[in-house]
Amino acid sequence: MKETRNTSQKDIIRKEIMLQSDHLTADQIYVLVKEKMPCISRATVFRNLKKLAEMGEIGFVPTMDGADCFDYRNHNHYHFKCNECHRLFDTDIPYDENLDKVDSEFKILKHETLFYGVCSECLAKHTV
Repeated sequence: MKETRNTSQKDIIRKEIMLQSDHLTADQIYVLVKEKMPCISRATVFRNLKKLAEMGEIGFVPTMDGADCFDYRNHNHYHFKCNECHRLFDTDIPYDENLDKVDSEFKILKHETLFYGVCSECLAKHTV
């Protein structure tokens, strides 16, 4: 396995993600990191986000209708994306490990589920 260096850039990126309780896009993370390290490039942030996700230190949430997001929680869990405000949330739906063991022609390693709908905040706007 290739050894990965622990750089100051990677440390700042990792720490910034861990401070967030939201799911941020690479561009949003870049803006936050640039405030602390003005000389950092967008390419450096994007490259390190990819490495951190590949190493399992942060979660990666691909979305079909917008920018992919990164998650400070790196364990298996489900997500919900609001069709109105476009925010991404963790759900309290228990992760079903049995789905990873389904008999199939494929070797399933893990699964990811992203639910789409309207969040409670946006629903409340409609009832006012």
